[in-house]
Amino acid sequence: MKRAKSPVTFHYALITGGFWMAFCVVTAYAAVFLQGIGYSNSELGIILALGNVGGAVLSPVLGAWIDRNRALRHAAVIRVLLAVQLVLLALLRIFPYHNALTSVCYVLYMAAAMPVNALNLDLCVRLERAEAPLNFGFARSMGSFAFVILSTLLGILTADGRHLLLPFAGMAVVLLQAFSNRMIDRDLRHYEEMNPPDEAETQVRSSSLAAFVRNNRMFCLMLFGTIIIYIAHNMDGNFLINEIRNLGGDTSVMGYVAAFTAITEIPVMMFASRLPKRWKTVQYIRLAFVFFVVKSLAYALAPSIPAFFAARIMQAPSYALYTVLIVGYADSVVAKQDSAKAQSLAFSMTTIGSVLASLIGGYMFDVTDVKTTMLVGAAIAALGAVIAIAGTRGKTRYMHK
Repeated sequence: MKRAKSPVTFHYALITGGFWMAFCVVTAYAAVFLQGIGYSNSELGIILALGNVGGAVLSPVLGAWIDRNRALRHAAVIRVLLAVQLVLLALLRIFPYHNALTSVCYVLYMAAAMPVNALNLDLCVRLERAEAPLNFGFARSMGSFAFVILSTLLGILTADGRHLLLPFAGMAVVLLQAFSNRMIDRDLRHYEEMNPPDEAETQVRSSSLAAFVRNNRMFCLMLFGTIIIYIAHNMDGNFLINEIRNLGGDTSVMGYVAAFTAITEIPVMMFASRLPKRWKTVQYIRLAFVFFVVKSLAYALAPSIPAFFAARIMQAPSYALYTVLIVGYADSVVAKQDSAKAQSLAFSMTTIGSVLASLIGGYMFDVTDVKTTMLVGAAIAALGAVIAIAGTRGKTRYMHK
């Protein structure tokens, strides 16, 4: 049968772009919105931590649910998450006050937004197994490009205290995700009809979380290391405005910095498939862990806005490299029936890192200076890199590619 043409990569780029624009609103600009209505760094940290905990818990729960119910569509689960976000964003705009309702709404907004990425990553795996013509690296790079555009725009729009525009931006992004999710689900249905999964494979049930950990101890050790690495990574991401203000900038500068950072990710993600073959995927992932430490140190020591811009180049061989390769790596070391769980756990671990970053960073930014806080983050990243690299020493048990 001749395979019908379908712009799968374009559609996947749309859902990826939609999520990372949502991430821009809910996380990168959380400090702008919440501080704008009177929240302190510590309060901001607690809200981000609770929101990330909710997302970290919900992601593997939804992943395991999909693994155990193969007839359940990713699109159906994502639509529910998007509907919840839309309601919460409306409440945040109608009641933008420093009170319990706003805090609860923001926590729930984050908890509903974050699992979408894990589901998108499992969609990528399903599409590749159905032999859909998907270029994940290119599609993921478009996610960073979308982040660039929105971050720059929001930085300009919120520079004069117009933080109440942020819920509207969030609503627009939710609608984009709903539209693109519908299209990628059609693509998946089409290619699964042309290349249905093996019957024996579909009958194998996903393992429980405890069994997954027992059967994938080295992979889980690596994930534990990424939690620690992402403490430093997210101390920067969650409190970027603090670093910018410390160097004399404002929210417009923050928007440009965040945009430039995302721009550096695009070449690595776009051309990941052309990385020199003399190194294996796991070796590139180890290299990324090392550069996470270098990046954190460079951010901490930057003495000016121009130097801080230069330091952001380290995002390319660290975060960008890890992000574009972890999907395939997880798929190669975990059994097929546990695919959604593996992708969800990989994303959840980075989310847990954000939880700890929110708590540690929120406290430290209130009681000590920015440089000290970021140097502590760099030391934490170094510990995480050692653990994560140790977790990649195990042999690959499953090969799907």
